[in-house]
Amino acid sequence: MYCPSCEHRLVAGQDRCDLCGFHMGKLDARYGSQIMAMDQISDTTHFLRIHDRDHLLDSMDAFEVQFPQLYPAIYIAELPAETKLPEFATWLINRARVSVLDELRPSENTYLFVIDLTSQSMTITCGYFAEQFVSENDLRELLEDASPYIAAGDLREGLGKLIENLRLILRRNYRLLLKSMKPGGPLATRDPGKPLMDPTE
Repeated sequence: MYCPSCEHRLVAGQDRCDLCGFHMGKLDARYGSQIMAMDQISDTTHFLRIHDRDHLLDSMDAFEVQFPQLYPAIYIAELPAETKLPEFATWLINRARVSVLDELRPSENTYLFVIDLTSQSMTITCGYFAEQFVSENDLRELLEDASPYIAAGDLREGLGKLIENLRLILRRNYRLLLKSMKPGGPLATRDPGKPLMDPTE
């Protein structure tokens, strides 16, 4: 985990950066401290066409079939020009609650993709649980592959590629996922007979 303000390496659970002093209180003062509700795809700009949204929802459903405890979510907005996107994404994943999540998939299990149409840029932030299954290099690879499409305004292609590549990265890291799949563990599935990842996919 890195500080979203200065990118200094943080210890898991650390609530204040010991280098720049960044902490959630600064973001709460800027964006608010109330819990906000969001959908699986929250497009505050209405940029996505209906069939593009449906296509992405189908991709997200396919992702969840393979990884039922992990959860992708998308937030699209036109943010003020001075916004630091990693800071905003950090605030959002801590303060937003996706309406369809249940007790087996809290926000800590979320991969949140935040797209800012003002700067035509995007970032990825992970819940504390979800981040252990992807490396910083994995996240950088995801952004590098999707960013050209986002910059060109092709959100359907960019986000579709992002979801598919994340799925492939998690398959690559499957052995790590298996280590957490034990009775009563954080990745115990709804149906004990059903694996975390569908091996037929």
